[in-house]
Amino acid sequence: MSELRYDALQKRWVIIASERQHRPQDFQSDQNIKRSEKECPFCPGREDQTPPEITAIRPDGSKPDTPGWRVRVTQNMYPALRLFDVEWELGAEGFYEAIPGYGIHEVIIEGPDHDRDFVDLPYELTVDILRIYRNRLGAHMEDLRLKYSLIFKNHGQTAGASLVHPHSQVIATPVTPRTIRMELMATLKHFAETDRCMICDMVERERSDKKRVIYDDGTIIAFTNYAGRFPFEMFVTSVRHETFFHRESDRTLQSLARCLKDILKRLSIALNDPPYNYILHSGPNPNAEPIFPGFWKTLEQDYHWHIEIIPRLVKTAGFEWGSGLHINPMPPERAAEFLREIEL
Repeated sequence: MSELRYDALQKRWVIIASERQHRPQDFQSDQNIKRSEKECPFCPGREDQTPPEITAIRPDGSKPDTPGWRVRVTQNMYPALRLFDVEWELGAEGFYEAIPGYGIHEVIIEGPDHDRDFVDLPYELTVDILRIYRNRLGAHMEDLRLKYSLIFKNHGQTAGASLVHPHSQVIATPVTPRTIRMELMATLKHFAETDRCMICDMVERERSDKKRVIYDDGTIIAFTNYAGRFPFEMFVTSVRHETFFHRESDRTLQSLARCLKDILKRLSIALNDPPYNYILHSGPNPNAEPIFPGFWKTLEQDYHWHIEIIPRLVKTAGFEWGSGLHINPMPPERAAEFLREIEL
């Protein structure tokens, strides 16, 4: 059984996933992504090689766990967390805090085509994938023991992908991860001081400066991070304020699909299909009880969903790990200019 342990010094939770320890190949530096379509468990016709289907988009009305799907969701075959009957009490373990590995770990299989990268998927299928994102984030809100759900995609071996078939993942946790907590605290403080959403102010500044903007259709905007840790790091969000991604309209998802296809295609052309991670940050579960009473009182005004895209172009070394201070050799303004100049 996995376990969540609290690092009191760094103020962060870590998942100790003992159930995944039988995968020593994950630590080998020469690991190769499984590319053979013949052995891919995500391809149509091999639905029995994955855990049972949780939900799917099936235009032909076919039965679960059979071919005919466009997007399919199952539990991860090697889940870091899982749902089970368990009770725990935060603070019960003292200095070395630990709670059971309760949570959700799902895989979102992004279409039936084995070798088709996300940027090359049909526009309509990309919209369907975003609809599934919306569905899963909304569904996880119903469990009051789950405080946060994070959707992420690993593209390429260096970014952590172990299968070539396009897919993303969602992990829902009973604690608020440190990175999210830092964002929540920063946006809460900004709102308390200015009565404005920090990310709305970022969007306004970027639209005014224009130097870092890559895409802006009036509904969705994408720009390189002003203080990006990594070369070509990008930030994508809605121009209109919205805390929760699962509340977004189909119109916004359609605009987001066009934006992601545009900027990821530019990235692929410019850098020869680099490995990357993208991470969707939405608001935490407002129905779960916060540790501090009233902590999420202004959540719907101070937090704003967004996507972070991180190309894996440089290695994090000793200075970065030891200090938390990253060295980015590519100015974000130059990166944005370079991407804007790409002809699609």
